[in-house]
Amino acid sequence: MTVFLKEIGATGVSLDFGEDTSLKSRSDIQEALMAFMVIDRSPSSVTLDVSQNIIEAVVFLTNAFSSAGVSLKLSPTLERILSDEKREREILSRATASDLFELVQLPEQIPGFIAGVNLLSHQARGLKKALFIENLAEFSVQGSGKTLIALAAFRIWQHQGLLKKLLVIGPTSSRKPWEDEIRRWLGQTPVLRWSGSALQRTRLVPLYNKSEIILCSYDTAIRDSELLSILLKDHPTLLVLDESHYIKNFEGGARSEMAQQFSPLATRRMILTGTPAPHSLLDIWNQLAFLWPTQINNLLGSRPVFQIRVQQGVENPEVLGKRLQPFFHRTTQIELHLPEPRRFFIKLPDLNTPPEQARILRLLEARVMSEVRNWIETPTNKDLVLRWRKARITRLLQAASNPGLLSTTLPMIGEDVKDVEMGDLSDDISKFANCNILASKINWSVAKAKELANSGKKVVIWTWWVGNLHLMAKLLNSLNPLIVYGGIKAYQEDWDDAEEFSREKNISDFLTDPTRMILLANPAACAEAISLHRECHDAIYIDRTYNCGQFLQSMNRIHRVGLPEGAVTTYWIPYIDCAIERSVNQRLAKRQEVMYRLLNDPATVLGFDEDNETEIVDTEDEINTAFSSLISELGNGKLT
Repeated sequence: MTVFLKEIGATGVSLDFGEDTSLKSRSDIQEALMAFMVIDRSPSSVTLDVSQNIIEAVVFLTNAFSSAGVSLKLSPTLERILSDEKREREILSRATASDLFELVQLPEQIPGFIAGVNLLSHQARGLKKALFIENLAEFSVQGSGKTLIALAAFRIWQHQGLLKKLLVIGPTSSRKPWEDEIRRWLGQTPVLRWSGSALQRTRLVPLYNKSEIILCSYDTAIRDSELLSILLKDHPTLLVLDESHYIKNFEGGARSEMAQQFSPLATRRMILTGTPAPHSLLDIWNQLAFLWPTQINNLLGSRPVFQIRVQQGVENPEVLGKRLQPFFHRTTQIELHLPEPRRFFIKLPDLNTPPEQARILRLLEARVMSEVRNWIETPTNKDLVLRWRKARITRLLQAASNPGLLSTTLPMIGEDVKDVEMGDLSDDISKFANCNILASKINWSVAKAKELANSGKKVVIWTWWVGNLHLMAKLLNSLNPLIVYGGIKAYQEDWDDAEEFSREKNISDFLTDPTRMILLANPAACAEAISLHRECHDAIYIDRTYNCGQFLQSMNRIHRVGLPEGAVTTYWIPYIDCAIERSVNQRLAKRQEVMYRLLNDPATVLGFDEDNETEIVDTEDEINTAFSSLISELGNGKLT
């Protein structure tokens, strides 16, 4: 008796019982099928929804049918997945035994690389580990050569006949840097940009089949998950997730689901990020589950088990980091021998804060505290509380940055959450919105930017709020600043008119045009996957949020390998003495500390520090933790 099992789409498997239709009615077979949701039936087949846990489903069904004395014939894809499960189990056993990866011999010349390319010692170490472990978490700091390691591993595996394709999925901003790195190390190797309209992408399939290297954004990969799944099945592929913290959300989401769907279809996998755990230890789970889809339970435990262990403090960062050390590679800033950057945290005197801004902040803080008492006394649903907390955090961040932002609406509130009462503050708010008064940090940042630019220094100015970007563009109009945020299209296309611009073009102009001294940037659109360090050495932070990953990523845009001789990297971070700034400072320092302990990295935790505007706090746990910190600071505490 033989039953045929094959995959159906991204989340289903089909059992074909052939002519023996009575077999599927047997009680032991029915008992096995009850573990899944049946989504389709025919006289000879059953289709099951395995909820993207295809590996567990195949292993379970194989064992169940074997116990029932029935042979299960797997499709070629499922055969490979089951074979991978055995191989990955062996790799994990081998990896934890010793540092055998140090014995891996690298070729004198990486196949397919430009002649004369020599890896630095930390890059060679990372490449050895990639070849040894096969599915590497490359967690080195920005600028250390993570892209180079991925390209070298691909070329070696390709030369060995193990791979045909390299598919890189990353943020939209990563495409141009990957193209530059490929050109730098591989010469004029053709690269396929998997982008454009849905129809255009469908027409790219023949080019995909002919291309060695394909670049795709996270959003496009989500939209094309079915098509890309088919292509991954058809071609032995190294699948790389660049800036892999994009899939970190422990509560799930489209990115992590896409990664889980693609993972078992890839021949080799790699994740690249310098900030693997910017929120908490929970950030690690999705990334490791992508790398080791058949072995994640052995590495970290199931999702609920790992969550309980982290929440109960059982998973200590140092202990967890030591346990995971065989599976990731980290090059630290200290190893790179980069000059220590200068950090100036400028506490703006109360006298420099407009009285209208001080009054707005004081009254908003008082009203939030009053509302807290009312919410405690009034039972309500969890989602409502979360949206209310996020809205109040956002309003206080806006008031500290630029009260003019308070005139905008907050989409996250919904109709059932009222905004904080600001009717009596509308006159003062309008003064900031109309530029009759400048907020203290805006005023200071304009003066500092002019000072730096006039002394011949290029400067990038970071702010979370698009309204601030446009305001700064107006205030710095005489310096003809360039601007980058999500509302501007990502790339310059071949068919664009000469006067059209994009984020890619604006960044290029900032780097190459000696008359363009100022880049105004939103961290969501510019904090990752770009390099400014050869031309720009000064960064001003108008505001910060609880997004630690974006803050650390943005800092490394101007501080990384390749700094010109004698260049001094300087960060300018103005702040005012208020509860929300104290709370942000405390939370960011704590998050950095946890991540560095996990990675055994002696990097300095930045004292007073910091993908889009609505993601100030992007998980339920962080909303609650940040709000608790904020309320504590509202009650007492001073900046030191």
